[in-house]
Amino acid sequence: MSLDLLPFLLLILHHTNGQNSPNISIGSTFTAGDNGSLLSSSGDFAFGFYPVSDTLFLVGIWFNKIQERTLVWSANRDSPAETGSTISLTNGGQLVLNYANGTVQQIYSGTARLGIMQGDGNLFLRDTSSNNVWESFKFPTDTLLPGQTLLSAAKLYSNSNSSGNLKYSAGKFMLEMQYDGKLVLSAYHFADPGYWLSSQANQGNGEVNLVFNQRNALLYLEKGQNNTIYSFQKNVPTPVEDHYHRATLDSFGNFQQYAHHKTNGRNWVRVWKIPSEPCIVNAVCGAYGFCRSNDNETVDCECLPGYVFFDPSTPTLYARVQNCRKPEPETGKNQ
Repeated sequence: MSLDLLPFLLLILHHTNGQNSPNISIGSTFTAGDNGSLLSSSGDFAFGFYPVSDTLFLVGIWFNKIQERTLVWSANRDSPAETGSTISLTNGGQLVLNYANGTVQQIYSGTARLGIMQGDGNLFLRDTSSNNVWESFKFPTDTLLPGQTLLSAAKLYSNSNSSGNLKYSAGKFMLEMQYDGKLVLSAYHFADPGYWLSSQANQGNGEVNLVFNQRNALLYLEKGQNNTIYSFQKNVPTPVEDHYHRATLDSFGNFQQYAHHKTNGRNWVRVWKIPSEPCIVNAVCGAYGFCRSNDNETVDCECLPGYVFFDPSTPTLYARVQNCRKPEPETGKNQ
């Protein structure tokens, strides 16, 4: 983009609440509860405030055209913002979340002049020389999209299996692209070395990255350039461009790829998952529970002798996926 055109573009692309545009310029503001969003040119993806309740919102990116508006990235997954909170690209070029209670979160603290919601779901910030200075793809939460790469030492964290406002908060499972070239799933809260890992370690020079190929929607570990050392299953629905695709670390510790037909699809269809058996996931039932599964899909947790569920009356996403605790001492009895 020519620098001579920048002031004019900043003027015509200035965003106000309730409008949709593929770009944001300095001075632009979104307000939680006002339904304003930054759309990609196709409208497939949106950036803005994603509601998790009537009054709480996440700053996020989501699939915008399908009925299930699936969240793929968030800047404040552990701290939902209240109605009236704002996202601003300040006059100084910082991308800032201002909570309604006065708390401030710097999403990007450098100097940007323009933000662009790309058609692949990546939010770019650019400076006055049109250099990319920040992008959401470099800071993933629980999901990868085609065109995205999980670099060496980068991580995905599952969502919580809580219900309500904390549904999207960071959970207890992690996918890590290790320095040694192995991709590892672990229950990191429990100092778990891993319940699944790719079989190939890094040999020789060059970093290993997890690549989600945009052209064929396949995931693989790549060393250097065009040197594939591990591939996931290849039964991706075709034509690839007729589907939305994502790979997500779910709240029960499974890394899964999904596809959703853009026009005829009613829901996400799983392409593959690892591990194949849900009870292989370490600590899926917590430190004091053990796992059963009759169908290799749903999980039924039971507590070890001497322990009880934290809240047996609370329904969960799967049959009885809850952690266990020691029971409270009985009171009111003669000692």
